[in-house]
Amino acid sequence: MNSDHRPGRHRAPGAYSPLGELKSIARASAQPAIRGAAVVAAAGGLVATLSAPASAETTAEGAAVAAAPVRAPKAPALVGPDATPSPAPAASTALSSIGYVASAPKKAAKPKPIVIKDVVVEKARKEAAEKARREAAAKKAAAAAKARKEAAAKKAAAERAAAERAAAQKARKDAAAKKAAAEKARKAAQRASRTSSRTSTTKSTYKPKTTLNTTTAKKTTARATTGKRSSHNWATPGQCTWGALNKWYQSEGYYPGGWTGNAMAWAWGAANAGYTVSSTPRTRSIVVMQPGVHGSSSVGHVAWVTRVSGNKVTIIEMNALAGPYNYNTRTVTHQSGMKYIYAP
Repeated sequence: MNSDHRPGRHRAPGAYSPLGELKSIARASAQPAIRGAAVVAAAGGLVATLSAPASAETTAEGAAVAAAPVRAPKAPALVGPDATPSPAPAASTALSSIGYVASAPKKAAKPKPIVIKDVVVEKARKEAAEKARREAAAKKAAAAAKARKEAAAKKAAAERAAAERAAAQKARKDAAAKKAAAEKARKAAQRASRTSSRTSTTKSTYKPKTTLNTTTAKKTTARATTGKRSSHNWATPGQCTWGALNKWYQSEGYYPGGWTGNAMAWAWGAANAGYTVSSTPRTRSIVVMQPGVHGSSSVGHVAWVTRVSGNKVTIIEMNALAGPYNYNTRTVTHQSGMKYIYAP
């Protein structure tokens, strides 16, 4: 009896092998679409195998077929926001035995969120940002202008201060130059005055006493000699002695020295210091008056002689008619009790 080996489900249940048929279909399939159809057909054969008796015969190739394990029914899939994706089912033992591996399901790409913009709010935000930018720019410009103004003011103040310092320095220099010129002129005038006084004395009609030289029988007059000097006015300020020494210094350029004491003792002291003392009045001399002469006090009086005319003597004095520290001028008559200290 001839046997028909064509694949299909027309065979008797006892001689049908779903695994064998699945293998033959898989070998014949070369494209993924045909292999998917084979998987679906095999699934139907597996169901038929589960319903076949346990004493199924071997396949035509003579290989024993193991019974497929029974799986528990799947739990219903959850639907809703709390649903979690269920793990992919493991490949069945029957599919694994023929070399089929199920591919893992591709993850669905997450949809991009849709942002709905409020046009009014967006416009307000832009306007606020632009306003803030303009305000910041205005503040920056104002700060820069203020800084420039302050810098210019500081520079101008520094320039004014420098100009004032320069002007003050120039004024000090000019004042010093003027003072030096005035001092120079004063000294020159004093030198000229001293020279003029020394070369020509004031003419006087007073006839001085003469001494007769018994040997030559000629008349001689006393000549002025130079005595000791002082570096300062050693008399009491404000008194007649201080005023007389000050006038001597203004005329001669130095202070006479070498004696001290009240005014009535000056003639004796000056003679001991080396100066010429005479009873003949003469300009450029200090007149010494004894107490009571022309109103002199009990300690005497001294003054500076400025002019002599006959027996009239013009003097400038301190602490007399004008009081202490003040000068006055008067003309007195030469008389006994008056001596003259000559300037050389």
